[in-house]
Amino acid sequence: MKFFKKFLLSIIIASMVINICFAGTLYAASFSDVKQDAPYAEAVNYLSDLNITQGIGGGLFGVGKPVTRAMMTVFINRLTGYSSSAEKLKTTSSTFKDVPKNYWALGDINLAAKLGFTHGVGNNLFNPEGNVTYIQALGFILNALNYKDLKWPNGVMQKADELGLTKDMPYKADDVITRENLAVIMYRALFLKVQ
Repeated sequence: MKFFKKFLLSIIIASMVINICFAGTLYAASFSDVKQDAPYAEAVNYLSDLNITQGIGGGLFGVGKPVTRAMMTVFINRLTGYSSSAEKLKTTSSTFKDVPKNYWALGDINLAAKLGFTHGVGNNLFNPEGNVTYIQALGFILNALNYKDLKWPNGVMQKADELGLTKDMPYKADDVITRENLAVIMYRALFLKVQ
């Protein structure tokens, strides 16, 4: 986790330098479906600048669209700075029996499991094409922040609220999270102290 702390610190410092040197040009690569006055615009654009998300193509971020469990592992590995390690695990056997060896996100899924960011959905299954719920997304992020062994689901929701990850965000644990709300939560996670 020392690497994660250093990575987060370097991102924060780099973003401050960019903000100072290029004020007004940060967030230049915007998405046509993200209005700049939207409550999630800063988060989406910031994560895009850090290459944590690149949108869904065609100049769109995918506002209102769900996040799959496979995509969540890609996001979490990028967020924590481990995406290059995921590349190395693309050719290894799958950790979960429902993720085929040629699956596009195999390396990210294997890495997220290896790092303890996810434990699948039970019975050695991951459900890579399943939509991520708020509670699952919060579980991924809190695990990445080293808040492990939280009581499921109430302990996870309580810790997320306590850390401000879900501030002013009405949600139900089992609702499917949208890309823009996940962006806000990941953005907030970038500025938290790792436990």
